[in-house]
Amino acid sequence: MMRRSLPHVAALLLASVVGRAEGMMTDQPPADGKREALVRLMPAKNEQRLRDYLPKVADDDVQAILDDPQLIVYTDREMPKAYQFWDGQMPGVHDASYNISANGSEPFGNGNREFPWGAPAGTHRTKNVWSFRFLRLPRDEQGKVHPVVWYQARQQGDGQRGYGWRFPVGAVVGEVLMMKGADGRDYCFELRVRFREIDDWAVDVFRPFPRAGDLATRIKELRPDWESQAQLKEVVELLTARTNLPERRLVDDHPRKTFRQAMGVYVLPSLEDDQLVSALLTKTAFKSALGESWAEGANGPVAAAPTTEAKFHIVPAKYDAGFVEVDRASCVRCHETTNQPVNKFQSGRDWYGRIRGSDGIFSFHPFDPNCVSGNGYTQPVRMRNELVTAGVIERYDAKKHDKKLYAQVPYIVE
Repeated sequence: MMRRSLPHVAALLLASVVGRAEGMMTDQPPADGKREALVRLMPAKNEQRLRDYLPKVADDDVQAILDDPQLIVYTDREMPKAYQFWDGQMPGVHDASYNISANGSEPFGNGNREFPWGAPAGTHRTKNVWSFRFLRLPRDEQGKVHPVVWYQARQQGDGQRGYGWRFPVGAVVGEVLMMKGADGRDYCFELRVRFREIDDWAVDVFRPFPRAGDLATRIKELRPDWESQAQLKEVVELLTARTNLPERRLVDDHPRKTFRQAMGVYVLPSLEDDQLVSALLTKTAFKSALGESWAEGANGPVAAAPTTEAKFHIVPAKYDAGFVEVDRASCVRCHETTNQPVNKFQSGRDWYGRIRGSDGIFSFHPFDPNCVSGNGYTQPVRMRNELVTAGVIERYDAKKHDKKLYAQVPYIVE
């Protein structure tokens, strides 16, 4: 797949279809060279702690996004996982962690805690992984932010109108995957980014080592005496050899399959050097893994990423991202399900509501956290005031919001 450079390409694409008179996006800094935070969803010191986890990337455009003071940073604490339920009793916006089912055999009551929706792709079996996210919005020529727009619509079978939202062309949404190290510190091991285009989402994933050979090279650089260390020598030789890979299949349990993939499995042996692992993760610029494969087995199967059983490595133990190729088609399988009724995937169960998110993004929603019900009872729906005040969200108005800037992605039907 061809590599794209965003947000600059997005700006040019938007200009070509919307026209300069209607306000082309710009990422130029203000005249005084300073840009204040657009909105903070947590105390400044907490936000800075998360920003400090962001890796350095070998991509100038993406690095500029990560460095932008107006990046909106959040975790599940600031923006709890919330799904909508409008087709029965106790309608409203509900916390995904609370089971509203009265059936004792129903484990979750909604689909948002099950594979493939319950955790970032590839992390459903890991134990020491957490994540945070960010949103960056584009601006027009006058420096005004193009907001996320929300609207109300009724889906088939719903008794009430629910909510949906769309991101403007040029919006960037990211997810930062973290794991706990052997020293108790938190380490970033992967950065995932989605870029809103006119009729699609472009994707990219940044890793310190997109290919097995990259890890071998870096080990040699950080440990020049690697050949004299039996374990490192064995690992380097494994990384640079082309061996057979066992083929495995990862499939969700629902009658209507969202995720089904057969790939090779590449298991990294322990480096038996925690200080080296720490250096590998913190002293290496993350590079794009778009269209890359970690390794191709001599017998044919391909692994998109490695896994391991080691307690501390460049990926967490039991990591399954090897089943998820880094390209648009692979990511679409799950992201096209946002805001869809769970019964679409498995009817007859005593579970409720929709898959969380909208417009192909799971993590973001415009709701005030205080209106997200944590006990099953209905709460009046309110939009989040600080997002409204900052111009981050607005109710959609066809007279005000350009239809090309907020065009529906064809494969996302909400």
